[in-house]
Amino acid sequence: MSRILGFFSEKTTDTGTDLTTKGDIHGYSNTNTRVPIGSNDQILTADSSEALGLKWATSSGLSSPLTSNLVYNDNVLAAFGTGGGDSYIKHDGSNFYFKAITGMAKFQSSLGMEVTHCFTFNQSSATISSDTITGTDNVMQVDTEGSASTDDLDHANFDGAGETGSWFHLVAKNAARTVVVKDTESGSPQFLMAGDFSLDHAEDTITFSAINGLSHNYELSRSDNNS
Repeated sequence: MSRILGFFSEKTTDTGTDLTTKGDIHGYSNTNTRVPIGSNDQILTADSSEALGLKWATSSGLSSPLTSNLVYNDNVLAAFGTGGGDSYIKHDGSNFYFKAITGMAKFQSSLGMEVTHCFTFNQSSATISSDTITGTDNVMQVDTEGSASTDDLDHANFDGAGETGSWFHLVAKNAARTVVVKDTESGSPQFLMAGDFSLDHAEDTITFSAINGLSHNYELSRSDNNS
């Protein structure tokens, strides 16, 4: 006794007439016919050129190059890295996101921004050590060494990977303590600026450019907001 399920014929008992190997299935042409088991990890796919219209084939995923658009619904990630945990791109219905979860997002050719805005919001804290801080963000909240009431800042190292060439702002971490940014003439990377500047108010700020390939931080502007 048998019953037909789509293009398969499921037998309640195996007559042994056509199935010979574990994993064989029945196909159908004019008569029930054996479809031999394929190789490991192959998938069963339709192929009209085959006598039974079926064959086992190795899945290669997306073809390259794509010949039509690949569309992602909102909030569906295009994830990268082992297990998809290194970075992703997505659209949430309102905004487009490009996120590097591990490492940094790097552009290996020219980057042009054509319309509207470019905003960066990141800020980090740094405590002066031997008159020096190491920059990690484009806004650095600077505190004195050992919570001293005042401390000199002679150098800011913005020479790490992805940081050289950046513009950065220095602000006071604690308005009750004074950080004196020094117009230094020695050491590297030194500040080249229009005289010393004291960050002694929560709204004081001074801005520099760590020009790529040079060992100086060049002052761009300052704002003394003690009043």
